[in-house]
Amino acid sequence: MNNLLTVNNLSKTYKSGRGVRDVSFELQGGTILGIIGLNGAGKTTLLSCLTGFMEWDTGNILYTLSGKTYDNINKAPKILEDLGVLTTEYGFPPQFTAKTVNAIMSNIYQSWDKKKFFELLKELDLDPTVKVQKFSTGMKTKLGIAIALSHQAKILFLDEATNGLDVKASAKVREILYNHVADGENAIILTSHIMGEIERMSDAIMFIDDGNMKFNLNKDDLLHAYKAFAITAETLSKVDKQDVVKIKKDGYRIRVIAKEPKTFAKKYMLEPEVLPLDTIIEMFLEGEDLV
Repeated sequence: MNNLLTVNNLSKTYKSGRGVRDVSFELQGGTILGIIGLNGAGKTTLLSCLTGFMEWDTGNILYTLSGKTYDNINKAPKILEDLGVLTTEYGFPPQFTAKTVNAIMSNIYQSWDKKKFFELLKELDLDPTVKVQKFSTGMKTKLGIAIALSHQAKILFLDEATNGLDVKASAKVREILYNHVADGENAIILTSHIMGEIERMSDAIMFIDDGNMKFNLNKDDLLHAYKAFAITAETLSKVDKQDVVKIKKDGYRIRVIAKEPKTFAKKYMLEPEVLPLDTIIEMFLEGEDLV
């Protein structure tokens, strides 16, 4: 697989103290990377830096696209031809139609593919003559995806890629996105508040908590790296906080994610629970640190 994106120690901090700190990762062709985190964790800040919408403080972002390496997205506008971006904010005036959007985009992107755009509109069941003001949230999402995929972008950045979509439309969008990375030349970075979508679509999952990247792992490896244990309040009182990544209490039930599952199981004489990935992710998102 070819490496399309390398991020080294990327940091962006606001006056409030929020932002992202020392984020490092690589993105290879053929990969769908899902980013999870609570609201305000830094997901949108990270995407904004990666797509050139925001200046970062320290670190660097390297793109290797079409055989060339770029070390500053803001000094190389050509990169934007190879990036497709979908955000939850739609900037088109309400009187625009998809036909109008096509006319505008054909003058923005040198590689704009009109035929593909209208094929995607048909595939996504969007009428190109209907005004945006009549679009539902899901229809706007589908329009954004059609735009992102119609200028031969190597990397797609999708913020809430299935926002407002029903089950049938979500399945169609997943199929289209899978096809985009099938040849191993392209990649996708996506965020979603729907954990099932992240689990279903992603090859790898990154977790950002309070601006810090806690992990970036292959989906299958994630289940092996972090295991949950059901424990009693008495056992919890004896657990060394250094042995635990997260703790979640649901009524009388207490679960912890162990830092070193094998060591934890032996030390406290416990067996790990077999939990689905979305439950593990939920524990990272909603669990607390043991203090």
